[in-house]
Amino acid sequence: MLLEIVNEVAGTAEPVEHLDEDQLLVDQLGLTSLHLARLVAVLELELDIDPFSDEVPITGMRTVGDLLEAYDPVVLPRLGVGDPS
Repeated sequence: MLLEIVNEVAGTAEPVEHLDEDQLLVDQLGLTSLHLARLVAVLELELDIDPFSDEVPITGMRTVGDLLEAYDPVVLPRLGVGDPS
């Protein structure tokens, strides 16, 4: 799901094939600040959670791993990552 959302919001000519936790959102995936804002908005709608409203600063999101850590482990399986338990 996260890979689909990244490809949807980025709208690049060449889709991203896979995501690694170490990938840089801007430098490696080519996301702009507008892409990141759209990504967070889509995730908030899909997951009904906004980790950036209280304690997690969105400005700290540098990598895919940073983004994943911002979301509660309960929702990670819904993003297609982590343990489904």
